[in-house]
Amino acid sequence: MPATRSARVPTRRQVLSEAPIKQVNKPAQTLKKTFSVTKHSQPNDKPGKTVSSFVAAKSVLHRSTAAPQIVGRVAEQRTIRKFLQESVEQGRGGSMYISGNPGTGKTACLQSLIKQSEASFPSVLVNCVPLTKPGQVYEAILEALGASCGPDSALSQLEHLVFHSRAFLVILDEVDSLLGSRQEVLYRLFELAAHPQSRMALVGIANALDLTDRFLPRLQARNCEPLLLNFNPYQVKDIVEILQSRLNSVSREPIIQKAALELCARKVAATSGDLRKSLDVCRQAMEMAEAEHRRQAKDKENHDESQPKVTLMHIAKVLTNLNGSPTMQKLEALNFQQKLVLCAHLFLTASDKAKKLGGMAISALFSEYRGICSRLNMMAPVTRSEFLDLVAMMETQGVVAVDASKNGRRGRIVSSSGAADDRTLRLLVDESDARRVLSKAPALAPLF
Repeated sequence: MPATRSARVPTRRQVLSEAPIKQVNKPAQTLKKTFSVTKHSQPNDKPGKTVSSFVAAKSVLHRSTAAPQIVGRVAEQRTIRKFLQESVEQGRGGSMYISGNPGTGKTACLQSLIKQSEASFPSVLVNCVPLTKPGQVYEAILEALGASCGPDSALSQLEHLVFHSRAFLVILDEVDSLLGSRQEVLYRLFELAAHPQSRMALVGIANALDLTDRFLPRLQARNCEPLLLNFNPYQVKDIVEILQSRLNSVSREPIIQKAALELCARKVAATSGDLRKSLDVCRQAMEMAEAEHRRQAKDKENHDESQPKVTLMHIAKVLTNLNGSPTMQKLEALNFQQKLVLCAHLFLTASDKAKKLGGMAISALFSEYRGICSRLNMMAPVTRSEFLDLVAMMETQGVVAVDASKNGRRGRIVSSSGAADDRTLRLLVDESDARRVLSKAPALAPLF
C-alpha cells in the first residue's frame, strides 16, 4: 500500500509572522493532515465509563479524523480508480483535475483509493497556497520525493525524474492558487504529465469550479488536457449516512437521535453541502448534551450512569448559534477582499493612528489595506478605484457607513472619484462580531 508524503513548505502562519516577508529558515511543518483511521475502544458497561463513547465519538467527528470508510461517491471513486489503474499503476503518466466545493470529500476520496491500491508507487501531496514563488512548487515536489536541490536546478531535476525514474503520483491541493503569476508552473506540470514518455501522474484539486474555463483552453491547445471530475455538494441522505457511519464505528448504541442527524443534514445541505460543517454541528451538540448530563447528575447528587443522548433540541440550539444573528450572516457573506477591508478598519481603530486622524479616513483605510495585503503576501491589493467599489458594496450591505467629508460631501462613494478619499468610514456592526467572523477565516485567523 503506497504511502503519501507531504511537502515540507512554509505554512501560512509562518508566512504571516513577519512583515515584510522574509525567508523562513526553520524546518517547515507538514501541510498534509494524516488520513489514518483512528481506532477507539468500544464502550463497556462498567460504572464510570458512560462518557467514554462520547469521547470516542467526538474524536471521529473531528474534521482531521479520516472516516472509517468512504460512504457514497460511487461514480467518483470509479473514475479515480480507473485513472490510477491506467496511469501510475501501469508506470505511465497522466493528469486529472478534481473540482468541487469545500467539504465534498475530494481529497479524502483520493487518499482512500491510493491506500486501497494493490500497486506500489510513491505519492506526494503538495498544498499550493503557501508557495509564494513559482520555483517553490518544483522544490516542494522534489523534497517530498526525498530529493534535495537548489531553486535553480529544481525544474531540470524534476524533469529527469519524470522521464527516468519509476512512476510516481503528485497531488496538488488548492491548485487554483497557482493561477496568476505562477500559472506557468501549472502549465508546465500538466505538460510533463501528458508527455508520452512521462512517469508522473498528476492530480490537481481545487475548490474553484471555473478553473477549467480559465486555463483549460491553453492546455487543450498544447494537447495536454486533463481528465475532469467534479464533486457535487453532499445531499441530505449522503450526510446522514456518513455521520451514522462514523458514529457506528465507535459505539453500537445510538448517541445522536436519527431525527437530530436528519435535521443537521437538511440544514447543511440547504446551505453549502459542506460535510465539515455537519461534523462541527454534531460535535458541538454532543458537548452540549454531555455538559447538560453532568450538570443534572450533580444537581441530583448521585452517580448517573446512563448514556447522554443528543436530541433535536441540542442540534437546533447549535444551528441557531452557528447561523447567528442577521448581523453575523451579513458579515459571513462578505467576500475575502471585503474582509480585508474590515481587518484594516479594526487594526486602525485599535491603534493610536486612528485617534490622531480623528476618524477613519478612507485614504488611511486604503493604506492600511495595502499593508495587510503585503503582510499576507497571498494576492496583490486591488486598485484605489476597486477599493472604493468594495467599500461601496459594504455600505450597500449595511456593514459600514460613509460619513460627510470636511467640505460637506455626503452619500455613497463613487469609485471614479478620488476626491471621496477624505470621507470617513464607520462600522455599523459590533467590533466583537467582526473579529469573531474574521478569525474563522483560515487565511486571516493568525492576524487575530
